[in-house]
Amino acid sequence: MTGIEQSGLRCEPCALATVCVPWDDQGEFLEKPFRRQVRLLRAAGIENLYLFGTAGEGYAVTVPQCRRIASVFMEEVRDLTGLRQLGVIAMSAAQACERIELGLKIGFTDFQVSLPPWGTVNDRERSVFFRDVVGAYPEARFLHYNNARSGRVLTGSEYVPMFKEHPNLVATKSGGHSVASLLSLSRDAPDLCHFFTELDYLTASLLGIRCGLLVSVSAVFPERILEVYATGRDGDVASMRRLIREMSVLQHAILTTVGQTGAHIDGAYDKIYAWLSDSAFPLALQSPYQDAGLEAAQRFKELVAAVLPGWLGPTRDA
Repeated sequence: MTGIEQSGLRCEPCALATVCVPWDDQGEFLEKPFRRQVRLLRAAGIENLYLFGTAGEGYAVTVPQCRRIASVFMEEVRDLTGLRQLGVIAMSAAQACERIELGLKIGFTDFQVSLPPWGTVNDRERSVFFRDVVGAYPEARFLHYNNARSGRVLTGSEYVPMFKEHPNLVATKSGGHSVASLLSLSRDAPDLCHFFTELDYLTASLLGIRCGLLVSVSAVFPERILEVYATGRDGDVASMRRLIREMSVLQHAILTTVGQTGAHIDGAYDKIYAWLSDSAFPLALQSPYQDAGLEAAQRFKELVAAVLPGWLGPTRDA
């Protein structure tokens, strides 16, 4: 198929998936279900994993929690052939650097960073943040988590000075795009590998954009994640159109089901996906945030079974 040609990307496109963090009723880390989740994803062929995005509650963990959980994660992924990323969500450059240095000591060389979410940064502050965080660690590679929670979603043209100044800025991740914003990112920031959630990934692939899949709702059935990625990568137009319809149905189902509970944080959705594969995976979020609850998770499972049974995989018991 014809489309936009992008060569020389700084990061190879792939399917990139998160690992959620399970907590007990007191908010303490549960190591066994965490390790099971990593192993389930790897058994499904997912070789590019990250920790502490929004779904992974990277905004909530303390430094000691970060150190312990990141160390356990590294034990499980040290032999990965793909990406093993540590997410960094911080209120300042100093806080971000503290997490990065912690990660470097554990063995991470790939990091996700977000702009500080307390107040929307202006152009100067954005440049200073990238200088003080990305520029401070030339031995590491960085993906920018282009998240609306920071108050500012960067366009392709806004990335230009950053990727020119920082050769170790290699990728971005985001979702909820228009066709225009997808084209802007691929046209104006062509050196960066852009990771998009399923609907945007498939739309971008239809446009001929070479990009990565940021796994979201396709995590309901881990064994089918690579099918979604390969369909876009290989330019299978008929399958992309079918998957766009199916991903739309799944997205509507999860938004409707969780929305009825009052839960609104990303992890409330993603922990249901983890629970679908592991019935012992707890849904709890760090205080004060509300999870969707077991009843909502069960309703979602029943809804998927009714409307898209091919997207309901096996549930493993602990």
